[in-house]
Amino acid sequence: MEITENARKIYDKLAVGWNTWDVRSVTSHIFLPDRLRLNLNFFITHLSAVAKDHAWENVECFGEHAADGSYTDVTIRLQGAKCRVETASRGRELVMRVTPAETKPNYFVSLSVEPIWGGKHTIGYRDGGIIAGDGGSRHFIRRLTEAAKPGWNPVSAHQLIGSANGPVYYTANSGLDIAEADAFIEEQKNIWLNAAVSADGDMGEALAAMRRSLLWNTVYDSKNGRIVSPVSRNWCRHNTAFGDYVVFGWDTFFAGLQMGLIDKDLAYANIFSILEEITPEGMLPNFGAANGSSRDRSEPQVGSLCVWKLYIQYGDVWFVEECYDRLLEWNRWRFRCRDKNSDGLLELASDPWEYGPGDELHGYGNKNTGGRQGAMWESGIDNSPMFDRAIFNEEKHCLELSYAGLNALMAMDCKLLAKMARLLGKKDDETELTERAERLSRLINEELWDEKTGCYMNRHWTGEFDPCLSLTHFYPLTAGIVQPERMDRLVNGHLLNPDEFWGEYVIPNVSRSDPAFNDQDYWRGRIWAPTNFIVAEGLRHAGLKEAGSELAKKGLDMFLRCWREKGVVGENYNGITGEAAERGSSDRFYHWGALLAYLALEERICFNPWTDSIEKNPDKSQIGEIYRVPTRDGEKIDV
Repeated sequence: MEITENARKIYDKLAVGWNTWDVRSVTSHIFLPDRLRLNLNFFITHLSAVAKDHAWENVECFGEHAADGSYTDVTIRLQGAKCRVETASRGRELVMRVTPAETKPNYFVSLSVEPIWGGKHTIGYRDGGIIAGDGGSRHFIRRLTEAAKPGWNPVSAHQLIGSANGPVYYTANSGLDIAEADAFIEEQKNIWLNAAVSADGDMGEALAAMRRSLLWNTVYDSKNGRIVSPVSRNWCRHNTAFGDYVVFGWDTFFAGLQMGLIDKDLAYANIFSILEEITPEGMLPNFGAANGSSRDRSEPQVGSLCVWKLYIQYGDVWFVEECYDRLLEWNRWRFRCRDKNSDGLLELASDPWEYGPGDELHGYGNKNTGGRQGAMWESGIDNSPMFDRAIFNEEKHCLELSYAGLNALMAMDCKLLAKMARLLGKKDDETELTERAERLSRLINEELWDEKTGCYMNRHWTGEFDPCLSLTHFYPLTAGIVQPERMDRLVNGHLLNPDEFWGEYVIPNVSRSDPAFNDQDYWRGRIWAPTNFIVAEGLRHAGLKEAGSELAKKGLDMFLRCWREKGVVGENYNGITGEAAERGSSDRFYHWGALLAYLALEERICFNPWTDSIEKNPDKSQIGEIYRVPTRDGEKIDV
């Protein structure tokens, strides 16, 4: 993995202080410079119930999380008992407050102290607390409240125990008493809230959900010394093949885009983290993880869109330059390796790849490489009914299907990369990319428009159009290649048709008229924020403001309903009921779900990749005042 000097500076700038860096537990705080881990463990003695590392199954609700970890708030549950955990930090100082919300008899909390990631500490008890030192740095951890001595203790590390049936306070490297600790927690909370992007009314709640879903899912990649935001901690914890982190292609680009509303360094770090996973073949993989990456397949090409929008927001030419070569390499790889029948249109494929017996991804990594499911995974919409009828070519390892969504995204990718080339003075690249965009756009309009249906459609190698209607067929809007005479049939005849894609909850990934819609299983009928976002960018590109505004409002309403009822930021949403996380194939705290909030915010301030401008809408009738949106030269603006 190649990490450039500029990327390393960002990672090192972020990798300081106390924060929830450990992917295993939201209640562990790591002092990263010294590799020291403090973790809160909860147990109920008469039930022999214990929770040491806390993830989604132990979280009742997520509260605020400052970008630098200076304030965090989460409520933990165990066998019906609940405790709110708040922390505040500044430099080496850390305060932790555990407040019971619902108690049970024999309910205890233990703060364990141990090294992590190669930290070398001598740890021992002293003066009622714990001393941890590595020869150069020492930490003193105290409990400010009364000690408890349970009859059963499942925690073996050095620890300080209290009764969780009343408030429990811990400090590290601090001389504060309880009253001062309370004041310190409140101070750090207010500093964060007064600095973070926010808004009045519904939008304020939505931005809070966005902040929390991103920042609670930001961890430390101990293997490479990077700050990364996995799609969710649960994906890392529950699939042990990945190791301490996993980043997915389009998921991580969208995380970087959203982080742009929170912290520029975290935004850039996320973009760099996925670009650094590029393979020797020039492909950005479906996933990159601590234990390896998917060497057989890629994911949708949205990197140029996210990078260009962040450039419009912040104006850093060096950032574009940092990303450009790898984005261009990926673009060239796609055209070189995914036109499997040499007709100029692109297909989905999975290249044969064998992980050796000693490879850490052996088993998981070999699953479906070179096969049909591997090719479907490359689409990013893993089990879409679009692929049900597609023949898999065993020799070329691809679906015999010219996929309209993929080709439209690649036309968009060429156009946006051409803008970057122009900015960077790379005239030959600009010519190459412009010609490629024009050639592909012409082929899409000639070969993938079905006049009978009045829609762009996927086409089998036999020449027949596949009958499945998908919202990815609206991606030509995003590429800006829809011919004017086709716009009405495409948009009004299909996208805004309540029998197909429109309705109370929008946009389902497959038409409501498709038999697979009622499956409501992952990409078969459910609503996904990233595909909504791509279509919304298309409506903006086409100048269809009213439809775009309605899409943003419907998405925000659905998003807030799930957030208010369940504290959920859904991986996906039910196309019939608008629910999220009501079934196993919908993670409950998956950061790209908050793209629905980002979409709504763009109704008031938009980093428009088609006009290359920051556009502000003064109309506050739908979305109220928005505060502290970070932009160029460190400025934060209110809209």
